[in-house]
Amino acid sequence: MQQNAWIDFVVPSRLHFERDSLFKIGAYLARFGSRALLVNIRKDQKNQEELTLLKNGLTKHLDGCILFDDLYGIPDTEQIDSAAYFTKKSNANLIVAFGGLDTINSAKAIAILASNNTFAADLLAGKSEAKEPALPLVTIPMEITLGEELTPYFTILDANSGTRKFYEHESIHPVATFYDTKVCSHLTSDMAASMGGAMLVYAIESILRPKVNPIANTLILKALDTIKKNLPGFYRQPQEEKLLTGLMWASAMTGVSLITNRLGVCWSLATAITAYTDIDFYYALCIVLPHVMEYYLTATPGQFVNIAKSLDEDVKDISVIEAAIKAVEAVRKLFMEVNLPTRLSDFNISKAVISDIASATVQFTQMKNSPRPLDQNEVETLLLAAY
Repeated sequence: MQQNAWIDFVVPSRLHFERDSLFKIGAYLARFGSRALLVNIRKDQKNQEELTLLKNGLTKHLDGCILFDDLYGIPDTEQIDSAAYFTKKSNANLIVAFGGLDTINSAKAIAILASNNTFAADLLAGKSEAKEPALPLVTIPMEITLGEELTPYFTILDANSGTRKFYEHESIHPVATFYDTKVCSHLTSDMAASMGGAMLVYAIESILRPKVNPIANTLILKALDTIKKNLPGFYRQPQEEKLLTGLMWASAMTGVSLITNRLGVCWSLATAITAYTDIDFYYALCIVLPHVMEYYLTATPGQFVNIAKSLDEDVKDISVIEAAIKAVEAVRKLFMEVNLPTRLSDFNISKAVISDIASATVQFTQMKNSPRPLDQNEVETLLLAAY
């Protein structure tokens, strides 16, 4: 057995799982700050009853709570700058994110900008540095947010370029994350499919990389097993609480793993696709994953065997490569079972944009997290296969 000389694994966040818990969160959060900015972007205003319950609880137990819901669409750097300025002026010293992935990304950006004298665009471009740690951040996902509710990084839309930019800082780790199935009552079958499928992409991509943390690897394989067991049923019954709880556990396991095992080519491709088309980020992830897996087949065949087993494929008495192929087939079967799109051509986009997407993809530093490097021509070939 291969021996690991040193394994580094840290989970700074406190994780809490409890149904119907929002009314008492304020008492717990008093240890982190006295005046909260509650972030809930407009497109995530889907559960007003629970939002009101949360705000009232924060107001009761803290010196103050300000609901900031003036972020619209996919918030860009200019909106985030305004939100950070407002945070400073209101003397908030705690950020609480209640919403989906874009709310959580926005809250992370606000948390780091509100404690530093800089602008979002400068921070993303590397023109300035965060010299002070971010304000304490608490995340409360109201849908499946792929594990990003636990990570120390975010992506924000650059107002100038119209593309998403990535930023990471150790202090952005949430101090606490609360999982409460009651806040997810708005989820539909289509939402369940896209979010669950995208979480599968995150999980698989995090272990298809040159160097894998063994603790994170174990968590991810369990997350894959949990997604496989719960996603099809949740697609059929999106109000079934037991199935949702399973997927929330999978999100937590994925998020914990992503702290050490970072994303790579699928994330880069999907991010670039959303910059040049109207395809949803979650759908883009699901479309490209099988093609990226096929490209990796000979690079990490052993890991593919583990993936196949976690997705309940029988790999007895077959070669490693045959087992790896079954892993890709298992992903395709699961995506078909929950009616996810399989081709870029399922959407109204032209092949002419593929070259631009490929060019944008290779600019992301996450591309280095690949067990088999890709240049721009290879990325373009992969996109054509996905078309």
